[in-house]
Amino acid sequence: MMLAAALVTLLTAPSPGAETQEPPPAEKKPAITIQSATADRVTVHYLKIPWGPNTFAAMQKGGDSFYARRTWPFARLELRAPVTLEGKTIPAGNYALVLHPNTPDDRGMSLEVLRLKLPEFLEEGNVMTPTPSGESLWKGPVRFDLAAGTTPHLTINLALGKGGVSLIVQYGDYQLVKDLAY
Repeated sequence: MMLAAALVTLLTAPSPGAETQEPPPAEKKPAITIQSATADRVTVHYLKIPWGPNTFAAMQKGGDSFYARRTWPFARLELRAPVTLEGKTIPAGNYALVLHPNTPDDRGMSLEVLRLKLPEFLEEGNVMTPTPSGESLWKGPVRFDLAAGTTPHLTINLALGKGGVSLIVQYGDYQLVKDLAY
């Protein structure tokens, strides 16, 4: 019995001079948190989603892939006073900004403003937040242009101007600007 125990100890012990190595720590993924920006009467809340070039390319191209068919509710817009978006008045309220991928007939991507019935739909840590239900107040074509630089995650800024606020959405190396006029 003692011989068997000694044999097990000998076989499981590290050889002299051998160092035990622990596996390297897993690379920590950035946290997906809700970020906010405010300018005057407008506040926008959005998920800090890591840049996914393949995902965005699928949305731009359209087709049969999952991302080319799924709407993307990427931000919540709070308006403390009415604004005008491309000629359409959007009253004060709580809204979802929803990006639609390119259509099967290649008409391009579109943006929709949905009036929300619930106070919040964004979920920290959840890049697959479902599109909330709500009344569509505006929907129009959008085109993302190449940005001056690349951001590692979704960033939304609000720039106060003479006649309102510019909503500046940057995802990776693409940027969209929409003017919200007073």
